Amino acid sequence: MGERKLCYGCMERTEFSGGVCPHCGYYDQSPSDPSFIQPGTHLHDRYIVGVVQSVNGEGVTYLAYDQSIGCKVLLREYMPQNLCTRVTGSPVIRVIPARLAQYKALMAEFTELHKSLARLRGQVHIYTVVDLFAENNTTYVVDEYVESIRFVDYLKENAGELTWGQLSHMLPPLMTTLSLLHNSGVVHRAISPDTIYVTNKGEFILSAFSIAAVRTANTELTCEIYNGYAAPEQYAANERQGTWTDVYAVCAVIYRVLTGSMPPSAISRLENDNLVAPSVLNPNVPRHVSNVIMRGMHLNSEERIQTVTQLVTNLFDEHAAEDEIPLGGYDFSQNDYADDYPQEDYPSYEETEYPDYDTGYSDDYAYDTYGEDGYDDGREKAGAIDRLKVPIIVGIVLLLVLLICVFVFAGDWMGGNDNSSISSTSDTSMQVTGVSDDNAEATQEATEATTAPAGDSIMPNLLGKNYENQREQYASWITFDVEEVFDDTYAAGQICWQEYDAGETFDSSKPVRIQVCIGPATVEIPSYYGYGISSYSSELDALHISYTTQSQTTSSYSNGSVIGILVTRNGQEVDVDAGDQINLNDNYQVVVYYAYNPEPETTEPPTTEAPTEAPTEAATQAPTQAPTEAPAGGQPAPQDNIGDPVQGE
Repeated sequence: MGERKLCYGCMERTEFSGGVCPHCGYYDQSPSDPSFIQPGTHLHDRYIVGVVQSVNGEGVTYLAYDQSIGCKVLLREYMPQNLCTRVTGSPVIRVIPARLAQYKALMAEFTELHKSLARLRGQVHIYTVVDLFAENNTTYVVDEYVESIRFVDYLKENAGELTWGQLSHMLPPLMTTLSLLHNSGVVHRAISPDTIYVTNKGEFILSAFSIAAVRTANTELTCEIYNGYAAPEQYAANERQGTWTDVYAVCAVIYRVLTGSMPPSAISRLENDNLVAPSVLNPNVPRHVSNVIMRGMHLNSEERIQTVTQLVTNLFDEHAAEDEIPLGGYDFSQNDYADDYPQEDYPSYEETEYPDYDTGYSDDYAYDTYGEDGYDDGREKAGAIDRLKVPIIVGIVLLLVLLICVFVFAGDWMGGNDNSSISSTSDTSMQVTGVSDDNAEATQEATEATTAPAGDSIMPNLLGKNYENQREQYASWITFDVEEVFDDTYAAGQICWQEYDAGETFDSSKPVRIQVCIGPATVEIPSYYGYGISSYSSELDALHISYTTQSQTTSSYSNGSVIGILVTRNGQEVDVDAGDQINLNDNYQVVVYYAYNPEPETTEPPTTEAPTEAPTEAATQAPTQAPTEAPAGGQPAPQDNIGDPVQGE
């Protein structure tokens, strides 16, 4: 059997036959588009990037493999086409200098959008966000991969349409999901049969979340608008968008499912509104459902159904729908079909408790506050409940204001709320990491950016990462000016300081100064007892302690033995001895004294020649008396100068 390896087309380990995967047909030698990340690239020391799944003006979605848990995932890369380019042969993004402010602002919105989605893990039917991180000058989102098919393909397999009875049993989870999303400040803006998926359990999953600029015409990004399902306000950047924008899309999807026909685009309807009522195209569509769809697709956003709660109430409660004054211009025939769907089976806002999330979601396109029950179009009949709506709404608003004040005060008192970590639910073992761990300042500053700062790139987070790995990864992008230092926080070889903080703008054409840890700063001076000068010097070298050696002549120690140390700092003697700790960054130096006992030199007595003449009588006569006094200026004979062993000060 041949070697089994990971296929980048389906992220399954398989045995290639002639370079072709037998499962998905991927050819492992096929060239890839240089504007995308090359298949096989490793990100975040965890993910292997596969083939491209989808692309729009905001970024690229790849199939990927999570090595930590051994499964495939969806990886979304923020890469707005009009604002940046990719470094050739690298996953690194290079921002167009004149567009840096827009790039950072939209990246902050991208980050906050997916943080909001991550907070709803386990509560909504969407592709679950399992990780969020910054790398390569951009931000990545990792979503759980779920086996499913597009709703448009599901319809093809079911004769192109469904009955209201079939659809009404599939809609509630999707409506609940939209209610929770809206309550968290998230508007989808791209609901369509292409962005709704159906699982093998027959459940809807909502996908393709993007920032507002991508879902709106005439913005700084290439727009992605689903004609026939996009609301008319999405075709103009100055129009207000909100929950009613998604209501239009949902009603358009229902229209398509019940009639088998895609509704005309909103932009064409603005010139000639030729939208035909669903009950006219399909007499089996209940009259009240047809009425609700038409109201939900009203071109005037103020006259449209405003919230998902209202839409659900009218769709599944025929009497509530009839209480509304139908839009004129349509001749709805009577229909005996009735599919009563109990209202209590669907959790409305009033019946569902939601966590109190601080979303912080940034949206350039305004929309109304999501107090859905506060909407009043003037067409509802007055009643006891209607008379209570105003005081209830006022009370809710006052309560929300009070809660916001409490959170703001608590945040200031605690020194600010670090929202970098996204909490995980008990039913999953996967951990969501906050992007603000790597670019918190980028996220904060981006929302306030009004002018393009100097530089062409955004600094990644290097702290705590291996220098050699980072040097290799950013070789084509960043030149490092390295200084080696001692540090107690980081391990040897890790980057412990960077000139620019993560998220800060810098000029990639100039070297970036960093500091790399070469060892701990705080060390203990080793004991010298029993050491020779050579072995003790090796101990000091291993600890990076600066030292000098000095010999002393003494007969109390064997030759070469360490007899003491003297510690100085900035040239001044300090009260530090072996066993004490010093900080290597404080300019300490150790003087090591060792015994040096040279062997005494032996000299031959000088040779004398016999005198040629006999000595005179005076010269040969012995002295009759020894001197009684030492010669003037005489000194005692020299003695060995051997003192006590030198001990450390």
